[in-house]
Amino acid sequence: MTERRSIQLGGVTVDLLQIGTFRSDAGAIFGPVPQETWAPMVADEIDGRSRLLQALNILHIHDQSGGVLLETGVLPAGSTVHDDETNARSAYDALVTAGIDVDRIVSVVPSHLHRDHAGGLVDGSGRAAFGNASIVAPAREIAAVASGSLRAQAAYDVPVLTRLFSASPPKSFEAAFALTPAISLRQLGGHTPGSQATVVRGSERTLLFLGDLFMRPWQANPRWVTAYDDEAWVSVDAKASIFAEAAAGEWLVVMSHEVNNPVGRIVDDRGRFRFVSE
Repeated sequence: MTERRSIQLGGVTVDLLQIGTFRSDAGAIFGPVPQETWAPMVADEIDGRSRLLQALNILHIHDQSGGVLLETGVLPAGSTVHDDETNARSAYDALVTAGIDVDRIVSVVPSHLHRDHAGGLVDGSGRAAFGNASIVAPAREIAAVASGSLRAQAAYDVPVLTRLFSASPPKSFEAAFALTPAISLRQLGGHTPGSQATVVRGSERTLLFLGDLFMRPWQANPRWVTAYDDEAWVSVDAKASIFAEAAAGEWLVVMSHEVNNPVGRIVDDRGRFRFVSE
């Protein structure tokens, strides 16, 4: 069952859809943080194999400029998986079930191109799942996929993305990009070379989405990074900077993998920050 929550920003509506869950190793998610520190925080969700339950959260933004999709989950269009690791459906199918007109989506903006965020860019044949939309990503992220490095081959579905980008070249940018009058993108790096932030400004509120730079509440402390971050020191500084901006502006923030309370605010906690759900 797809869970949908509509967030009103004032002239801009953001639909949050939770399209599934998956399990991931807790030690990798907490990275350098000692187990004795993090274990009590997740005692109610960790399983016998030391895995956390993680959500697949995607955002659909609609205003007068058309539809914009943030994230596509792990599965190609037309796919569902129900096993011990993953219980999910494709972003395309979840959007259709939710009554969202996928043909009106003009831009697809993965926070980064790891498999669990970009898997739904394609259908079962490897073609673009959202045929009317442009894929938008920082040039550094696109270059990382094409780098040929062993780390890239482990993190990205390189053959699928290479074929997709050859047939449907993505729209790339450096540093920052105004996607629509309401939506701006910023390359932050850290988790991956081109991890990006999406800032959505309505007339009443502003919403921030950071992908895996802020996937769970404990990462409101900028120093808490994952073992998957390519450049952890970049993650720490990038999060500290944008968290300060979000706290000062009382922005809403949506987390990419939080199951129960993915929407809230960042508040200043002596420079470390913390998350308060809404």
